[in-house]
Amino acid sequence: MKQTSPFQLSSILAAHDSDIKAVRGPNEDLVISASRDKTVRSWLRIGANAFSESKLYLGHASFVNSLAFLNPTAEYTKGLVVSGSSDKTINVFDLENAQDPIYSLIGHSDNVCALDVTPSGYIVSGSWDKTTKIWKNWQEACTLEGHSHAVWAVLAVDDDLIFTGSADKTIIKWQNEKRVQTLYGHTDCVRALALLPDIGFVSCGNDSTLRIWTLDGQCIHELNEHTSFVYSIDVLPTGEIISSGEDRSVRVWKGGECIQTILHPATSVWCVAAMPNGDIISGASDGVIRIFTRAEERIAEQPVLKDFDEQVSNHAIPANQLGDLKKDELPGSEALLQPGKKEGQVIMVRVHDKVEAHQWSQVDQTWHKVGDVVDAVGQGRKQLYNGKEYDYLFDVDVGDGVPPLKLPYNASDNPYKAAQDFISANELPQSYLDQIANFITKNAQGSSRYTPSASSSNIQNTSTTGMDPWTRPGTTSNMQPKIIPQRTYLTFRQANIQGILKKVDQINEALLINEETQKIALTTNELSTLKKLGQFLQNPLTHTCDHQSEFDVIRKIITKWSFKNRFPGIDLLRLQILYTPIPAKHIDNDESIINLITNFAGIVTWPKDSTPDKDQDTNVMLGLRALSNLFEIKEGRDVLGREASKILELLSSTWDKSSSKNNRVARATVFLNFAVLYQTSSNKNEDNILQLIAILAELLKSEIDSEVIYRALITLGTLIYQNQAAKDAAKVFDIESILKIISIKAKEDRINQAINEIIF
Repeated sequence: MKQTSPFQLSSILAAHDSDIKAVRGPNEDLVISASRDKTVRSWLRIGANAFSESKLYLGHASFVNSLAFLNPTAEYTKGLVVSGSSDKTINVFDLENAQDPIYSLIGHSDNVCALDVTPSGYIVSGSWDKTTKIWKNWQEACTLEGHSHAVWAVLAVDDDLIFTGSADKTIIKWQNEKRVQTLYGHTDCVRALALLPDIGFVSCGNDSTLRIWTLDGQCIHELNEHTSFVYSIDVLPTGEIISSGEDRSVRVWKGGECIQTILHPATSVWCVAAMPNGDIISGASDGVIRIFTRAEERIAEQPVLKDFDEQVSNHAIPANQLGDLKKDELPGSEALLQPGKKEGQVIMVRVHDKVEAHQWSQVDQTWHKVGDVVDAVGQGRKQLYNGKEYDYLFDVDVGDGVPPLKLPYNASDNPYKAAQDFISANELPQSYLDQIANFITKNAQGSSRYTPSASSSNIQNTSTTGMDPWTRPGTTSNMQPKIIPQRTYLTFRQANIQGILKKVDQINEALLINEETQKIALTTNELSTLKKLGQFLQNPLTHTCDHQSEFDVIRKIITKWSFKNRFPGIDLLRLQILYTPIPAKHIDNDESIINLITNFAGIVTWPKDSTPDKDQDTNVMLGLRALSNLFEIKEGRDVLGREASKILELLSSTWDKSSSKNNRVARATVFLNFAVLYQTSSNKNEDNILQLIAILAELLKSEIDSEVIYRALITLGTLIYQNQAAKDAAKVFDIESILKIISIKAKEDRINQAINEIIF
């Protein structure tokens, strides 16, 4: 059987000033590109392996992130270019006329990140505003609403059949403008969709996979070779799939196998598109468009090929992207004498005092050097986070008074990848992406603190005022958002679900072995119930479950298992509370959920004159986190409001700096959430507010941890905000003197800012 020729570089198209976010190849002699430099450009072939820039299309006020092409008509004989932007608009340009757009479609309220056209020429758009819109005759015809997060991908199979992919990890099938099916499978954001003739369509996402689906919604194949986010996909005239992603590669797939990997000398390959002649167009973070071909007559000249290979070979690969590399244990260059196991396999070899990355090509049966592994740690770095060193560690203030989150960043990282990872890890709005990435890019020469704006409207303000809405003390702007009063509740959502369930299994197995404890062990059905709960907690959008049955099993663990063994049950309770009112409504023998938590987590029995042991500290910490999470739902706030005096009395008598930091942070969070409750509700219980101020006065005198101090300060400021009685109480406890001492010792700007905002 004749082996398929590999793709090789054909042309390099360079004129954009920033990342290439979208490319199209309507015919074999035309390429269209869109960039973060706010422009769209067209390129015409001038030779077998050469293109020249033809037109520059202006009109967008922000990044251009998506493209579509409308075929020629009698009126527009060369076709129309459709572009979508972060400025929320869709522009339509005459291909031959690079003046102002002939149409601007306005209707989306956020970034337009996906475009497609139907056979009849209708435009389909997807946006971060969670909607898909269909445009007919340059007017909005309908809006499709169904996704809970940004719509990253749209696919118009025909005029009446549309598929959409979203950051909510789902794909929705729409027939005649009605939602008819939801497709589950991806475990992270769905980034792109492409029609796969005679089969259905293909999808890709941040979970590093491609998935092949029938039009009936059945996933029939999963492709796994990418090592990071997959941003873009298309299908060649041969039926082969092409994909690109954050692992700086374009990959070619045939028969479910990756048959070629084309690495780029760039951090990210944002987009890929097929041309009618079978060539591949790619757009990357280095602002360069590249075309690859199998046709011998279109392959670039040898010096161009050599230069491209050298750029790929010399590309620096940060060591932190490759896990824990132990240089002394790596093989030498002799490892390159052994053949690779599959196309695209990458190995690290030690060559003298350097580490090189080499990739196996199944086509020519050779290892190719694809980069030098560099230590991402700069000489001046002093930032340590989660046991790893980083060039920069930014403080990110995500809301009024919410303690800043840490965003680690290396100079060799892609700022958009760092921003996306940060958004995903902290469950922040997707609309923050461009702002966070821009801030990283601008401020990577000096650490800063910044605050994501609540809506994308602030993005536009920056372009007109020249001010960066992200800056905080230490940067150029004098604008500083207030952090007091706190108006939103803090919750504890992060969890290792599988780890919790594994611990339940381990403890349960031990109980089954002992005849005396067999009666309190969980049954097979109860274990199955918890497993379903785990699936729901990991992906609430794709799983349903019986919350009452789950709560009954959790309560059995908490109330029947020994004190040292019940901690996974308390942890599961603190997570379940966020999704159902059933725990909050629990009453048993006139005892509420508050009794369940405080009694069985050990808050009631906290030792007053001795240091708590590890089991006590852990259980109480988890119980306090459960109490904090109760504030998230109305039923929880109702019961907390009724039993506030009891809770505060318990916590005031059990405050102990000998407990762990996590314990004290959780306790301070309960106090902060009570302050928010009294700030945002009409029922301001003055007695409880005064009790809280008394607790805070004692806490601030002795606490040394900055996180606990910060949360306590935000609590204090929120309590006395526009409350004269609370201010008078603070004066009675001489809190002003306490704050002066803290200010002298404070090493963090956020603490001094909080103190400055507390007005007596």
